[in-house]
Amino acid sequence: MELKTDYKDAMFDGQRRYRLIPNEDGTYSLPDETTYTQKGDKFGANDINSTNEAVNRLNHVTEITLTASGWTGSAAPFTQTVTVSGATQDSEAMVVSALADGATETVQKAYSKAFGIVTSGVASLGDGTATFKVYKKPVTDIKIGLKGV
Repeated sequence: MELKTDYKDAMFDGQRRYRLIPNEDGTYSLPDETTYTQKGDKFGANDINSTNEAVNRLNHVTEITLTASGWTGSAAPFTQTVTVSGATQDSEAMVVSALADGATETVQKAYSKAFGIVTSGVASLGDGTATFKVYKKPVTDIKIGLKGV
């Protein structure tokens, strides 16, 4: 989703001008009679909601598992496609580590090896999927994070 980036402020010379018009119920209406040198854009709930959704998406990490047995192909590159809720072809996800805090040294070594294989390959997003290509199959399952989905 492309967010609007060309908002303009309303500009005018001097002071704002309003016409005071009495209403039938005893209240007054104040139509703006200012002469503007540049009309400004309105920024409303839809704009801020779209902006906040985009920021939330940038910070969100979706964890997925690539299984050792899930790689297909008899020769490199090997591929694996997984379901990723919220993924679209326009998503610009970044692969991040999902190594559990406090993992043992043995687990860290195995994870680092598999993570290095996955991140040296190629990933592409589709609608609701992510496809990974690697040139060497990891020998263990690996849980990774996709930041921005």
